[in-house]
Order: sequence, then structure tokens, then C-alpha cells
Amino acid sequence: MHTYLLKIRLLLFLFIPFLFSGCSWLEYFVITNESTSEINLEYEIENPANGFAIFESHPSVYQLDVSNNINWNEKLSASDGSMMPLFVKTTLPPKSGIVIGSLSNDHYKKHNQYFINDRKFNLKNIKIITKNKIIEISLENFDTYFKKKDGYIIFRMIKTE
Repeated sequence: MHTYLLKIRLLLFLFIPFLFSGCSWLEYFVITNESTSEINLEYEIENPANGFAIFESHPSVYQLDVSNNINWNEKLSASDGSMMPLFVKTTLPPKSGIVIGSLSNDHYKKHNQYFINDRKFNLKNIKIITKNKIIEISLENFDTYFKKKDGYIIFRMIKTE
């Protein structure tokens, strides 16, 4: 009987920490520049009247690894032509990615979905400017350009020509 109680105590001791540990995750909104030329990026956001914004006015830029994934250990400085609170204008170097927002503990499906934890899709528009073209992204075409893959909602700029 004593061995039986000891086994139960041991199982409870091992199980209880897992019972109270939470599981949380992030999905990142990212633009990657996989080309060999820099691109100019402008985007506008709004401050939600209530709730929590998904998109940030102070994005983070990272070097891409050889597989064109973000290398979280290689943060770059963002050149900020204009980082007014609601309008971001920056240059994205070759082989880099910029994190413009994140969604915590929810799965992104489309821009006008209901988000838990009072999250707000606060992006108004994005403009990506290369040598030869301008890509304009609005709410109406956001999900055409940004695709969900491996925890990222990502727009990949592969060629700038």
C-alpha cells in the first residue's frame, strides 16, 4: 500500500506542473526582401479606440538566413525616413525581413475576422516601392498578397526588377 501511495504522489508531482502551465504562441506579420536590391516600404496604421493593435509603428528588421527565414539572432537597424506614430516609411535592405505586427494566442484567417483578446486589425495600407514597380496593398487585397505559412503571415518580395 505504501508503494502505491508513493507512485500516486510521484505521478501527481510530475503531472501538476503541466496542468498549470499555459500554452501561448505568436503569429508574425512579415515582409521579406529576398532580392539583391533594397526596397522602400511605407505603411499606415491607426490607433484603435479600444482594444490592442496588431500592427506596430516601430517595426523590427532582421537578416534572413540561407533559407530566407528570419534569423532572430541577427537584428538590423531600420533606416527610418519617417516614423511618425501612424505612418512608417523605411528602407528594407536585401536579404532581410521586417516584422510589422504580431497576433498573440489567435490564428489569423483573414483581415476582417473576429480576433480574441480584443485585438484590432489596425493596418490601413502598405506601399512597397522597388526600382521598377509599386505594389499597393489595402484591406481589400491584403489576403491576396499576404499568405500564412509556419507561424507567419508573410509577403515575400523575391525580385525587384
